[in-house]
Amino acid sequence: MFKCEIKTGNAAFCDPDTGDESEFWEAIELKRVLEDVCERLEAGHTSGSILDINGNKVGEWSR
Repeated sequence: MFKCEIKTGNAAFCDPDTGDESEFWEAIELKRVLEDVCERLEAGHTSGSILDINGNKVGEWSR
């Protein structure tokens, strides 16, 4: 079983110019953090923290 939880309520998931919530920018950051999880899975890791572009912990994953 694979489990992944990501909280998208902080600035990294908002429009960088206005700070407003944005589905577009949320999707961009989600893609980036999920690609990081994929890379760690491919490297043999079985769990880890998820960090946003600003270095804040926004979630965890495990398999």
